[in-house]
Parts: sequence; structure tokens; C-alpha cells
Amino acid sequence: MEKKIQKMFIDEGLGFKVRLFNVPMIKVRGLWTPHINYNELAKVVLLALCHKPALLTGAEVHFIRQQLGMTLQAFAARFCVTHVAVIKWEKAGNKPTPMAWSTEKDLRLFILSKLVPKPIEIAKLYNELEKERAESGPAIEIDAKEMAA
Repeated sequence: MEKKIQKMFIDEGLGFKVRLFNVPMIKVRGLWTPHINYNELAKVVLLALCHKPALLTGAEVHFIRQQLGMTLQAFAARFCVTHVAVIKWEKAGNKPTPMAWSTEKDLRLFILSKLVPKPIEIAKLYNELEKERAESGPAIEIDAKEMAA
């Protein structure tokens, strides 16, 4: 099998664009495809979304909810909103959600608590989120060289 490293690749397999750098690629049936562990990528993307300097999009909220294995009702209950509100957030697609900033901060902290249950990391993120309200911005960027499958 042919292999190469591609300097930059935009992956949309998670439901939104993720810009990957230094991507191990493999040729399968004549097409170059990333040769990475997508379970690892999902975890790295979740962590990146916690620190994303822009508001979360509807597609990212949908991805988060699915990765956390939560139903619309459970997700809504956790963030003290209705399941209709969650549907509205997710329908925003690739645009920022109409979610209140306080709810978005809570969501980001909740994700981090599931990924890295160290209080110091959660406190650092809280302080980071308190300093500056997120705005709309670019896609997530990940260096994929450590995620070779």
C-alpha cells in the first residue's frame, strides 16, 4: 500500500470541517484517505472544542451530544433547557448557535470534566472562558501526525 504525509487535509467526517495537519495518508482503491484513528480524533476534537476561541456551531453541538452518548432529552435536562432548544441549536448547522454564553461555558466545562477529570484543568478553562467571550471564527485545527491508525 502506498503511504504519504499530507501537510493539510480538511476532514468533514465528524459533521463539520476540521483542518488536519501532517496527516498520514494511505491509498485505498486509488483514492488517498487519512490513515488515522478516528476515535482518537473525536477525543482530540472534543478537547479542542472546549478551548475553541469562537462560538460553537450547531453541527459541533450535535457532535458533542452524540460523542457524550446523550439523548436530546438528557442533554436538555443537563443544561436546563428544553429538547426543542437543543434541536434549534443543532439545526444551526455550520453557523453559531443561539445558545446563551453562560450555557455554552457550562457545556465546554462539562465536556472537559468528562475528558480530563482534573479540577485544575477545569479551573484553567473556566478562567480562560471568563476572560473573553467567544466570537464566530475559523474551523478547528488539529495536528494529526500522532493519530496514525
